Amino acid sequence: MTETTVSKTGKVYLTVVDQWLDTLPAAESEQFCEFAEVTPSIIEIWVYAGVMQYPGSFSDLNRWIKMKYKKLNRREILNSEIAALHADVQELRMAITSGEIKGSDGAARLASLEKELRSHIETSERMNKTTDKRGLILAGADRVLREFTNIFKDDPQMAEPIENAIDAVWSKLYSEVSN
Repeated sequence: MTETTVSKTGKVYLTVVDQWLDTLPAAESEQFCEFAEVTPSIIEIWVYAGVMQYPGSFSDLNRWIKMKYKKLNRREILNSEIAALHADVQELRMAITSGEIKGSDGAARLASLEKELRSHIETSERMNKTTDKRGLILAGADRVLREFTNIFKDDPQMAEPIENAIDAVWSKLYSEVSN
């Protein structure tokens, strides 16, 4: 659902995210959009938006991302391949048992399919662990950085150095977690 908003200057916004992006300096807005385009994880985009002081909800950001950028659901694709391979293994076993395929021919094909299935399952598990780990690390860092900002929000002398430090920490942490 898009919600049309009109600013004080008369500019019309279709989403909260567009309105927020318009409040950012052009370079930061462009950087965020590039990040959103290349990052497959909506959670990581949400955390990054939080670092940039995004005031809206997760569902608003999620809708905006889906409208703007086509994201491949790698987990869904891999899971459907796993299901298809599992079905192929079952069919091949039945064909061998019923005598449609010779045991010696079927055994080699079965071993190959089972090896491919195990490989897909291992890849899926590795992908899930990596994604969960990165999401937790980034969410924890986001929380710490927000708390840090709130502690010093009333001290104008500290605002700019803290913002610069947060940007530097966020960049370093994200690059370390992404590698």
